Amino acid sequence: MILMGAGPAAASAARGGEAVVCTGSEEGSADPSLGLLPRPTRITGRSAYTCTTAPGRSVRAEGHFEGFSPASSCIGTDAPAGVETIRYADGRTSVVRYGSASVLRVAGANAVRLHGEVTEGVGKGRPARRTVVTLARSAAVECLALMPVSHAPGGTQLEILPS
Repeated sequence: MILMGAGPAAASAARGGEAVVCTGSEEGSADPSLGLLPRPTRITGRSAYTCTTAPGRSVRAEGHFEGFSPASSCIGTDAPAGVETIRYADGRTSVVRYGSASVLRVAGANAVRLHGEVTEGVGKGRPARRTVVTLARSAAVECLALMPVSHAPGGTQLEILPS
């Protein structure tokens, strides 16, 4: 990981009233693999973020998400929840617990927005949102061909909001 900008930038932004906004890519996986019928599924994701902590200040970070959905398929997911640990390049961390979600499928893309709170580290006590967008078209084609889908790359955004 490489630090860009000021060292403790993520921590100072999270203590103050400014939002921390992290954007990047994610490699997600599902166990068991997704099929046509919804079933309980363990969801994991690894994210590579660039986090903007103040105007002109950014820091690289890595996120690791572990979650569960009671009903996931290639078509979509229902009520996913989980925990994400974010490790900033300056050595600090944030742990976010997500307890609710909204799911939207539009124009061949699945968008999942998780809502939670930072429970440890940078931004503790502040609300957080995590949005992941994956292309659904290839997953649906694989499902229709009866090929299970276990991997879904996509874009992701994490927001640690002002209190």
